[in-house]
Parts: sequence; C-alpha cells; structure tokens
Amino acid sequence: MNTKKRIKKLALAVTLACAAFGTGSAQAATDAEIVTAIKAGLGYLNSTQQAGGYWNYGGYEPAVTGAAAYAMLTQQSHWGTNTAAYQDTVDKAMAYLLSTASTATVSTRNDGVAICGGGTCTAVYWNAAGNEDSYTTGLIAPAIALYAKSSPNAVATTTGPLAGMTWKDIAQGITNTWAASQSTANQGALIGGWRYGLNDGYDSDMSTTQWGIISLIYDQTLGAVTPGITKTDLAKWLNYAQDHTSGVGCYQGPSSGLCDHSDTGGLLLGLKLVGGSASDVNKALGFLNTNWTATASGTWYGNFGHPYAMWSIYKGLETTIGLTDTTTVTNLQSGNCGGDRGTDCNWWQDYNEWLVSSQQGDGHWNGYSYWGDPLATAFYLPILGGTEIPDGGKTPEPATLALLAGALLGMTSLRRKGNTPSC
Repeated sequence: MNTKKRIKKLALAVTLACAAFGTGSAQAATDAEIVTAIKAGLGYLNSTQQAGGYWNYGGYEPAVTGAAAYAMLTQQSHWGTNTAAYQDTVDKAMAYLLSTASTATVSTRNDGVAICGGGTCTAVYWNAAGNEDSYTTGLIAPAIALYAKSSPNAVATTTGPLAGMTWKDIAQGITNTWAASQSTANQGALIGGWRYGLNDGYDSDMSTTQWGIISLIYDQTLGAVTPGITKTDLAKWLNYAQDHTSGVGCYQGPSSGLCDHSDTGGLLLGLKLVGGSASDVNKALGFLNTNWTATASGTWYGNFGHPYAMWSIYKGLETTIGLTDTTTVTNLQSGNCGGDRGTDCNWWQDYNEWLVSSQQGDGHWNGYSYWGDPLATAFYLPILGGTEIPDGGKTPEPATLALLAGALLGMTSLRRKGNTPSC
C-alpha cells in the first residue's frame, strides 16, 4: 500500500472513531449532512426510474439515463441496505442503454487520416433528438466505464446492436466514433473539437468538445486506445477556444462572445488530457477564482445554481488541483463554509454547502434553463460524493475524502447555444 493510501485509511479511521465516541467537532455534523443529502439523492433517482430502465427527459432519455446511472454508480459506498435495489436499477439502465446504441464502420476522419483503434473499426454511439448525439454519447460513456470497470473483457450483451461485444470493445467503439468525427482542417481554426452531431467533422465548439474529452478519458480506463492525432488536434482546438488574456474558455473562441464558467471547466479537463501548458491552466484557474461567486444567469452563464456549469467546473478542478486545495480558489461565497468547517473550507466544500442547503425535500435539486430534473440531480450527486475523474493513474485524494463519516468515495449536459432549445 502506498503512503497516500495509508494516510487516507488512517484519517478515515480517526474520523469514524471520533464520531463513535462523540468527540467530533462541528465538521462532523456538516459531513453527516452531506452523507444524508447523497442518500436522499440516490433514493430520488431510484424512485423516478421508469419501468423500461430509463429516466424521462423529453426525447433525451438515453442521455439522462446515462447521467443518472453514472451518478448512482459513483455513490456505491452509500447504497447500504438498498444495495440490491440500486444494483437492479443500474442493471436495468445499462440494459436500456445497450439496446438503444447504434453502430457504424469507420476507418478515417474526413481528411483521410486513419483512426481505427484497438484493432477494430466499429464505431458505437447513441442517437438523440435535435442531432445532439455528441452530448448523449458523452453522458453515457462514463456510466459504461464505471459499470464495467471490474470486467472490461466480459461480453456486455448477447442481444441487440452490440451483441457479442465486450465492454472494452464498446469503449473502443465510442472512442472510434469521437476520433472519426473530430473536426478536420476544413474550417481552419475550428480544427480539433466536436459539434452536436457525430457526423459533422468540420466544426467545433467548447461545449460539445467537453463530452468528447470525458468520453476519451473514461474509455481509456477500459483499455480503449485514443489515436495520437486525436489529442494533437484537440490541443489545437483548446488553444483557439481559450482567451489567453483572461483565461476563460469560449464557445467558439474569444471572438464568439460566449465565454463562460462551463466552457472553462471543459477547457481545464481538456488541458489535463492533452498535457496543456501550466500558463494556460493557471490563467483558466485565475478566471474561475475571480468569477467564482457568480450565480446562474442568462441560460449559459454563471456558477452556483447552474448544474451544467458546476459539474463542468468540478471535473476541471478535481483533475487539476484536487479536492483538498485551499490556495487556488479563495474567492469563496461569503459564509458558506468558513464558520462550520474550520480550516478545510475550500472550493469543493463551498459547492457542498450550497448543495446541501438547496436540496429539495424529496432528494432532488431544481435545475436551471435546459438542465432540469432529474439531470440536475445526476450532475450534483457526484460533486457531493467527491467523485474522482480518471487521470492516468492519479492517486485518490487522501485527506478530504476521509473527513466524511460515510467514507465519501467515488468517482457531463445537454446544452446547445442557439435559437433551438435543447433539453
């Protein structure tokens, strides 16, 4: 066992011992509230699944089902006496997702560059209303990776469009889809990202691109191979999408006029994947710190109260600075965690305090704009649980996770900028 894991186990043991003997500080009560909120959120998602294994969302059922299943899987340590019921819920969700997938054969991108990976040219993806296959596939890929993490070489299903494929095959198929549909040089500066439909291949935006990024990250955990050219061209897009003065991530570059928190979170996640420069990362972090307390506004903007933005930012910060960092984001919401959490008040606890206080009585969270119920709940639960985003062998956060009495362990939203509302 490595040193960090020993520290983690020791800290958890001390925390639980203090709770058992009644010697916990005010922090213990706050931790207990977080655990209670997680359990309530799990119960809500479980109770709202439909008989067919999906969650309702106005035509975007596969996407939201992927998000809900992922959220439940990240919180398995809190299933407790509901383990059998929750496992059944997740099993039904995965069966539904496997049955609604689509496949194709791909070999090159639009510019003729070969992209078949892992010895197969099969592409796997999910169709969605409004030609938003990218969002849907990007929300499903992480759920599949978590579900199959202990058995990537097992056959996933014997029926339907993915019959006979292993979980690793499916992950590779998803990566093949992203690699084949990546924007090529036909539109110059827009090379390297992705757009709403996975057959576009000639256009990019930062909102869509983050779903390609998270898919590649999770697919790799099942053994999928990402073509080198995919990361090389993605780096070009990330460079174009960032305002290198303020650090903010932008929808289609600074000149698009749509630069916001959620695009900055996706930018950070992408920079982590491609090994972006420290300067670009620090500028993005600086933007988030300066604008941290902003609340949701105008559909696309803001942080607190915006499920899409908060989940995007969480992924970017967790992979970049971790859950215990107290020096990068210091412009916290006034009074959100300083008084009751003591010295461990930081960006993650700022989120947690807001989430605990805004959860509704039945366990769900209200959404915002296109990202309503139950999608908001599916985005917020992994934040509360301290979900670890895969990072090529990164060691789990040691100290902060151990503070939670329930042993918080665990491991992106349908958004389209334009005149046609998405879900």
